[in-house]
Amino acid sequence: MRKVAIIGSGSFGCALAYLLSKNDNEIKIWSFTEEEKNIINNEHKCKLLPELLLDEKIICSNNYEEVIKDSDYIILVSPSNVFRKTCNDIKEYINSQKIIIASKGLENDKLLSDVTKEVLGIEPYLLYGPSHAEQIINDMPTFVEYYGSDEIKEMFESESFKLYKNEDHVGMELGAALKNVITLGYGILEGKGYESNTISYFITKGLEEIKNIGLKMGAKESTFYGISGLGDLIATFLGMDSRNKRAGILIGQGKSIEEAKKEVGMTVEGLDALKNVNTLIDKYHINSSVFKSTYNIVYGNEK
Repeated sequence: MRKVAIIGSGSFGCALAYLLSKNDNEIKIWSFTEEEKNIINNEHKCKLLPELLLDEKIICSNNYEEVIKDSDYIILVSPSNVFRKTCNDIKEYINSQKIIIASKGLENDKLLSDVTKEVLGIEPYLLYGPSHAEQIINDMPTFVEYYGSDEIKEMFESESFKLYKNEDHVGMELGAALKNVITLGYGILEGKGYESNTISYFITKGLEEIKNIGLKMGAKESTFYGISGLGDLIATFLGMDSRNKRAGILIGQGKSIEEAKKEVGMTVEGLDALKNVNTLIDKYHINSSVFKSTYNIVYGNEK
């Protein structure tokens, strides 16, 4: 039995706990809030996924040491804007654990794996792909990619959750982070009343711009047309499970960033990633129309 610490009690953290419990892993979850801790421990539920019933053996705590002590794996699902802080907070409790990043995002022009190596001195594993929590907990067939030890596949895989190995961690991380920006822009267009002729161009050019950034950073082109690239992008803009799409629609309808965040009620990673991709575009001298226009609409003077 593997002992797994999940850092983050939001919808995706709880969905991963659900998956891991199906394979008899021992799971502890760290939560930022007392409320979410009590819901998990007392009701065996997730605040953001009220229909999910968690295994009663899953324990949640607000104490890092209690969650991480004696664990074999630590899964990080913290929002990207507090990712470095999270790594610093858990550093003193790390000994021989393996780190799996399931957070999606960037820190300025850095990949989250680079932040992990800087702070913890550990080469992390990755788990990325089209995997909305709402569908995972309903056992909808889901296909993702992993980077690192094949034990990850053994930990997670079930009849409804399949994993495929990818050795291109740069491409996986960029695809996971930047598809949120494309989906945010897609939502803005929809909110403004544009339809498929316009939106299909935006998505196609957006994927091309992700690929161009990735090639500059040493990624493989094929990754961007695979599960953690195009696959994750399609899943994110197809339905209304995406908080980035919902936020984009609200912004397109004239809501402020803060109003959109409040109405969505969860972290909107695309808003932070939009600032980060702007940094990458300038750093690598990428010719960009999709990312730049989206940035101008959200953070500039273009309306």
